[in-house]
Amino acid sequence: YFLKYLLGTKNGVMNEDLGKRGGFKPTEAEWQDEGAIGKLDLVTTLDFRMSSTCVYSDIVLPTATWYEKDDMNTSDMHPFIHPLSAAIDPAWEARSDWEIYK
Repeated sequence: YFLKYLLGTKNGVMNEDLGKRGGFKPTEAEWQDEGAIGKLDLVTTLDFRMSSTCVYSDIVLPTATWYEKDDMNTSDMHPFIHPLSAAIDPAWEARSDWEIYK
């Protein structure tokens, strides 16, 4: 859905929209029969590797990996917070997420 409705590119959506069949539709909201395709004009990605999201991005900013920044990390699998300490400097022009955001 990200590729189809936000970027308007080739996508893997295989089935038709179930709302077009005349089935149950919510009455509390105004229903749109056709979704807007390709709404985003600019996509920026922060990543330390060339992921599939980067392929569809207009701008890719290199970020530091876990071993290249002082940070705090957590997971949805447990309630613990892990402090990370930089072991080496970031490669090339990579910056920590915080440096990019400011």
